[in-house]
Amino acid sequence: METAAALALRYKPEKVKILLIGEAPGKADKNFYLANTNLFRTVYAAFKELYGEFSSSEEFLQFFKAAGCFLDHLSSEHTERHDLPKRKLERQNGISGLSERLKIHQPETIIILMKALEKQVQQAIDLSGIKSIRHQTTVSYPAGSDTNRLACIRGLVEILKVSVELD
Repeated sequence: METAAALALRYKPEKVKILLIGEAPGKADKNFYLANTNLFRTVYAAFKELYGEFSSSEEFLQFFKAAGCFLDHLSSEHTERHDLPKRKLERQNGISGLSERLKIHQPETIIILMKALEKQVQQAIDLSGIKSIRHQTTVSYPAGSDTNRLACIRGLVEILKVSVELD
């Protein structure tokens, strides 16, 4: 089985225009780019609302890539969601690595996928010194309730309307 990082790189656009930043990658068998996570279904729903139906998950992922979108994470390692102390530590430990990746990505738009990540993501942005960001927002993470999922979709649609320029 392909590693999560290798799988993500298959869908990394040449120029990252819109960078979605989550907390940490899922388990090996649960991954956004395998199209089998709640986050994938929520992002898919937001794009579907704006651009219409996709014939398959693969078509959507290719569209996501062509639009210059990419999903990265604050932490590079999966952490169990119930282990809050470890999650907080991993968030802090992820700042430097994210900062280095931001220098490479140079995104125009950053979408933080959880309010609890704002502080560390902002620290990574500041540390990176990049000046490419024109839009930055935080949306609810689509877990725990339908309310969160719907709020995430609304937030994504709103920022995508001003950020995605299709050729």
